[in-house]
Amino acid sequence: MQVRGSESQKSWFRTERFYHTGDGWWFSSREHTEEGPFSTLKDAEMELIFYIRKVNLAQSYLN
Repeated sequence: MQVRGSESQKSWFRTERFYHTGDGWWFSSREHTEEGPFSTLKDAEMELIFYIRKVNLAQSYLN
């Protein structure tokens, strides 16, 4: 696995960001929240885009 020159070798663990339950579609965020349920996977994907924009905007105000 390639890593940046300043980093040591790391193990990365990937999980699925989107998942489905009996209630509908959900996504998990890097902020450790579970967002949903949404009616369709497409709706969950769109909401994730909005969520990322909101988080980035909030962080830009803090910097």
